[in-house]
Amino acid sequence: MDRKEWEQRLAGCEKILIGLGEEWMAERGSEKEARIIKAYGSLYNLIKDKDYFIITRATDAIIYDTVLGSRREMAASSEQAKRGTLSCGDADPKMIEKMDQIFPQQPVRQDFRWDRIVAPWGNETWRQCSKACTRDIWEPGEIPDDRCPHCGAPLTGNTRQAQVYIEEGYLPQWERYTRWLAGTLNQDTLILELGVGFEEPGVIRFPFEKTTYFNRKAFLCRVNKRFPQTAGEIKERAVGIGEDSLEWIVNLEKSCHL
Repeated sequence: MDRKEWEQRLAGCEKILIGLGEEWMAERGSEKEARIIKAYGSLYNLIKDKDYFIITRATDAIIYDTVLGSRREMAASSEQAKRGTLSCGDADPKMIEKMDQIFPQQPVRQDFRWDRIVAPWGNETWRQCSKACTRDIWEPGEIPDDRCPHCGAPLTGNTRQAQVYIEEGYLPQWERYTRWLAGTLNQDTLILELGVGFEEPGVIRFPFEKTTYFNRKAFLCRVNKRFPQTAGEIKERAVGIGEDSLEWIVNLEKSCHL
């Protein structure tokens, strides 16, 4: 696909589903971290005006230090939000008041950018009891001595690497993700799968293929250096690109003029 085709797909889609895999993981302070932060910036520039959701394999929480994971800035408005901001022009104020009583406006939830991200493998900056004596999860620095206030055991990262993974940390976001995903059915949806291999493919890789198969308006783009292949059942609505997904997204952002 050339630049013009990508511009058309990005501009024309109603939803964007993004999966970030192993290629988007790095140790803090490493050279790769700088590359990933740059790639996050390019990804944000491509999707910032769209209704999107991100599911990430990375547990390093770097994404929350970028524009994509801002806890202050709002995400792109959904179609529901846009419908709720229609102008009434010079309509009679009394008529507007009466119509509001008959058809009350439903509140529209405004999402911050971090609301559009789910990390089912966990977040290593969050802390949990290493013995899982409690379901509590703490923010970085919340427990100064890094020991469980209930049993005294050392705290550990709230990830699947823990002996017992306390899943409550990501489940609220997972529920939000599944609700959003249900809303993509029969919507023009661009699915970007970036750097996802075969480590637990049942969370991103296989479900993305299934979503593409059942939504006839979906198009899957799978970018992976080693495993870019797509399922034969969706070959007419999918493309596999055998490149480094970090470099690919940076180059795509440079070439597109949206």
